[in-house]
Amino acid sequence: MESALSNSSGIEDLMPRGLRGMNNLGNTCFMSSVLQVLLHTPPLRNYFLSDLHNRFVCQQKWRKKKVGNGGNGNARVCLACDLDAIYSAVFSGDRAPYSPAKFLYSWWQHASNLASYEQQDAHEFFISMLDAIHEKVEGDQIRPPTQSNGECCIAHRVFSGILRSDVMCTACGFASTTYDPCVDISLDLDSIQNPPKVAARSKFHARNGNLDSNTSSQTCEMSTLMGCLERFTRPERLGSDQKFFCQNCQTRQDSLKQMSIRKLPLVTCFHIKRFEHSPVKRMSRKIDRYLQFPLSLNMAPYLSSSILRTRYGNRIYSCDADDSDVASELASEFELFAMISHSGKLEAGHYITYLRLNNQWFKCDDAWIVHVTENTVRASQAYMLFYVQKTLYYKASENVVSPRSD
Repeated sequence: MESALSNSSGIEDLMPRGLRGMNNLGNTCFMSSVLQVLLHTPPLRNYFLSDLHNRFVCQQKWRKKKVGNGGNGNARVCLACDLDAIYSAVFSGDRAPYSPAKFLYSWWQHASNLASYEQQDAHEFFISMLDAIHEKVEGDQIRPPTQSNGECCIAHRVFSGILRSDVMCTACGFASTTYDPCVDISLDLDSIQNPPKVAARSKFHARNGNLDSNTSSQTCEMSTLMGCLERFTRPERLGSDQKFFCQNCQTRQDSLKQMSIRKLPLVTCFHIKRFEHSPVKRMSRKIDRYLQFPLSLNMAPYLSSSILRTRYGNRIYSCDADDSDVASELASEFELFAMISHSGKLEAGHYITYLRLNNQWFKCDDAWIVHVTENTVRASQAYMLFYVQKTLYYKASENVVSPRSD
């Protein structure tokens, strides 16, 4: 059930502040959907609304720097500045749909290979945008995320985590470990031998996500977010052509590879791999399988510390644990606050954002904002899921605080 928000009814006056539609500038729903999420990502929103990146100050510093170096002092392209301008506009109280034309033009300058009015992928835009904010904010003092441990700029302070990859020798058990920074986690839809069936949308219970199997014959295959995460962290036997050199055996051996999460970000983004591209078959397709996802998510089972305990027991954990493990374990409870869905086909689809504000769900469909039920959100085809930590852990004071989510 959906209810439109209109001036005549007075409902619009009850809308959370900052909830404002965005005009489609020509197949730009991919951009609008991501911008709506970023505008209401609690730690990112608090950063910009606290004036910690002032676009006027940023541009003034840049002009002075260019003049000092003999340049003409013209303004630079800075997506953080453009994002700051959007924050000012959408939180001004104006409810009329906003046109992010300046932001689109700036992004085109950053990603010239994607500068067109063709539909783009929302996930690629999300990655490209965070990369652009990182580059422009850091400027001459840019540090790769691998060196800065995800603390180099606001984009990485909010979204950056660390993945751990273990390749283990099946002969002696020796493990080679690598760590990689990430701003999202891409998940394959878990394959289920006997997949449960999802009833029609109107028969899906909103409060707990249970299914009423006696009410509808319209069914489809179903995956779960926890199943996707279990598959992501499950040991995988590498093929015979992928044998790795074991330093202990001093020869190439069969091996297992296992992924885990070393450090959780403040906001965890899950990208669901719905688009398959096969260069061999020269074809692409979209996977329409339904994904069931929780509103509250405990990430503890997928942490490196938990994986190591399962693999080796507690005998090595006390030696290998460090501050990242402790902080992640203390802040492993997450809450869903935004979801981007994709409807339609691979070549002709549409992106929509669902936002949870003041414990209510709102559907952002370009310029249109409507209030929806939890039922509607759960029944939508999730493409990107955004979870924020329920509590923030600060080592210096050893206290926990709850982030603002309204």
